[in-house]
Amino acid sequence: MAKRAKRWKVIFPGALLVFVLLCLISPGFATLILDRVSRPALLALNRLTARVPFPVSEPVTLTIGAIALAALIRAALRLQIAPLARWLRGVAVTALAIAWVLALTWLPAMLQPVEAPPAPDADQLEWLCKALIRHLNEASLAFPESAEALRLAPEAAGLPGCAAKAARYPEWMALTRISGMFVPPTGEALVDAGAPRALVPFTAVHELTHLAGVADEGSANIAAWERCLRAGDPFADSARLWALRYAMGQLSQADPDAWRRVRANMKDPLARVFSDCGGEVLPRGRFSLVPGFARIGGDYGDLTGWLVK
Repeated sequence: MAKRAKRWKVIFPGALLVFVLLCLISPGFATLILDRVSRPALLALNRLTARVPFPVSEPVTLTIGAIALAALIRAALRLQIAPLARWLRGVAVTALAIAWVLALTWLPAMLQPVEAPPAPDADQLEWLCKALIRHLNEASLAFPESAEALRLAPEAAGLPGCAAKAARYPEWMALTRISGMFVPPTGEALVDAGAPRALVPFTAVHELTHLAGVADEGSANIAAWERCLRAGDPFADSARLWALRYAMGQLSQADPDAWRRVRANMKDPLARVFSDCGGEVLPRGRFSLVPGFARIGGDYGDLTGWLVK
């Protein structure tokens, strides 16, 4: 029994390492796993957790963290090596299990090739901002309550039967300054339902887009834009508002004078909604797991480059 246990201690992490290396060196293998395993698994997980009226990932994460912390404190208070060693083994086993789930559901998506559109120049950004403002100035800017937007989001995203959920503890989203998150181990698309109503429809569709195996945030934004425009208002106007926030943030850095000219074109209703939503989104840096592949965090602002090309 001891020899068998030791054997499995080598097999599980070794197999994980081999799997990760195969995904890294063979794009075809990564794509095969994405098509045959990752996408079906993510959709199945989302539809399974959709039966639960609250986000599963939040209490599970809190529970695992609390158990690990309590075990560590207990082991430390006993001031013995054996309890600490057992605690470390438990942490290692849990981490290995989570790593396997992430490797099967999310790593192949992260390794898909990404062709980021060229960064728009100041003239292109000014043109895009004016076009978006013209449309939004004439729009009703009537957005549903967050709960209704989340209910409608799966249909708008082309994923009937799936679900976007409001975060049970949105404080962590406010602390990290994010409006939504996709959780691969549970397939859940979480949204800060306390965010301004104008932001929720596009955010929900964006997070649901990850279910299709789109890991890169810029690519997910582009896919969400297309789906929201097809769905029509209020999803289309929410998408235009997000695009305006990205474009205005980029323009404020590229040409502050142009930014002021464009900002003056907003009528009062749009100016109020824009301000309530936090105004511009400043550009963020990029970091790739592998050069040319999906970026960790990605670049949400790729949407503007795609819109002006």
